[in-house]
Amino acid sequence: MLSNEQYQHFQTFGFIVLRQFFTLDEVSTLRAEFEKGLDLAYRHRPFDGSERHWVSQMGPDTPFYAHLLEDQRFWSITAQLYGEDAFATGTDANRYVGDTGWHPDHHADPKKDCYGVKYAFYLDPVGPNTGALRLIPGSHRNPLHEDLRENLKSMNLGIEEIPSYICTCEPVDVVAFDMRCWHASSGGSEGRRMSTCCYYKNPETTEEEEAARKRAAGSRDAPAQYHRPDDPLFHPDWVANPRNSALRRGWIDRLKELEFLESTT
Repeated sequence: MLSNEQYQHFQTFGFIVLRQFFTLDEVSTLRAEFEKGLDLAYRHRPFDGSERHWVSQMGPDTPFYAHLLEDQRFWSITAQLYGEDAFATGTDANRYVGDTGWHPDHHADPKKDCYGVKYAFYLDPVGPNTGALRLIPGSHRNPLHEDLRENLKSMNLGIEEIPSYICTCEPVDVVAFDMRCWHASSGGSEGRRMSTCCYYKNPETTEEEEAARKRAAGSRDAPAQYHRPDDPLFHPDWVANPRNSALRRGWIDRLKELEFLESTT
């Protein structure tokens, strides 16, 4: 769990850097499974530096990744920030190309979009000029969030010119940030390796549930967007819940209710 100081930092600024989160042995496992997962997913389209590769890491070929969502280091913080009824939506591997411009993953208004926490971790050291995550403190809340949405493009400023916090990280570190935060990266090498674990806050009203279902409809196309139209968003083995995890079972039920998963799955 977060300390009181860390909790207040996250609530105020929308993010926290968690130092020494993973052990060196765990980093070695993550690196091996990262390469295995992406190699298997893109046998038909090997990485050549021209486009981003992405794959969900929730199957039996990447077992450490597949069980990260239930790891108490992640889950205890998620429940502390977003409630015991928050639910997991996935863990993945990304091989990036070039810069990533300023954007939020979700809208600030829960009646328009669901939201939650993303844990990002890089498998190589990253700094200001090598693709480190940049975050605009406080941009997970209005009015700053919408001010940026309305005005950022018209300012014609480079990524580095926008005032932000740069999350210099080692592979053992994790950055936790609210998905509504505006973020970017600059100067990263081709093939920059980053993974995430993601959780959503449980919608509380009918309007919020409909916003979540709208998000779910868009999410289902993710594999096709990354040139793997026949791949499921959630691996059947993860959905089968072979360890009979009560926590995962609750997530799966909610994912079906909100139509992230087909109810027959």
